[in-house]
Amino acid sequence: MLVLVHLLLIGIAANLDNLGVGVAYGIRRIKIPALPNLVVAAIAFLFTYVSVVAGAYTGRFISDTAARAIGAVLLIGVGVWVVLAQWRGPKERPASKGDQPNWVLAILQEPERVDADNSGSISLSESLVLGAALSINCFTNGFSAGLWKLGALPTSICTAAFSYLTLWGGAVIGARYAAEWLGSKATVVAGCLLILLGLHQLL
Repeated sequence: MLVLVHLLLIGIAANLDNLGVGVAYGIRRIKIPALPNLVVAAIAFLFTYVSVVAGAYTGRFISDTAARAIGAVLLIGVGVWVVLAQWRGPKERPASKGDQPNWVLAILQEPERVDADNSGSISLSESLVLGAALSINCFTNGFSAGLWKLGALPTSICTAAFSYLTLWGGAVIGARYAAEWLGSKATVVAGCLLILLGLHQLL
């Protein structure tokens, strides 16, 4: 039961950015068709699977206690960074995709950048960029899951499923209710979930 809770928390925390991005698209009436959304979810699956396998392999060379502690510290560190980045983000000029290393943050702050052709719909090619930006945090989450000996396949499936649902659900919320406040709060909530999950592993 506890393993299932961890899987759900990792899946949710990894994809709350998707919820905020989906809301932003809904507000701006930018459509996310099912196939591009599936591509974004598939990228999340791939990133998560690779990182979980890497974490599990690393965990073979250290004790269970050390593995849990390292995974917890990684999640807490990323959670703190996410919260601080969101707090500082509005005060800074978002970078373009060509700038390094802030193009991911730029897309999260201004998701409409992905719709490069201004078609009002996310194409398959644009979904590759969106998927990569939204899946960056899957590396740390997945690596920690691997250290905690969570299975690569269930962790990846859970993350991919929440990726699809949150991006789709966010777009529906944004289009129907114009919940603009949710975009920024979703990122902060994701960071807080990671911090709480990491602290739980340390206790």
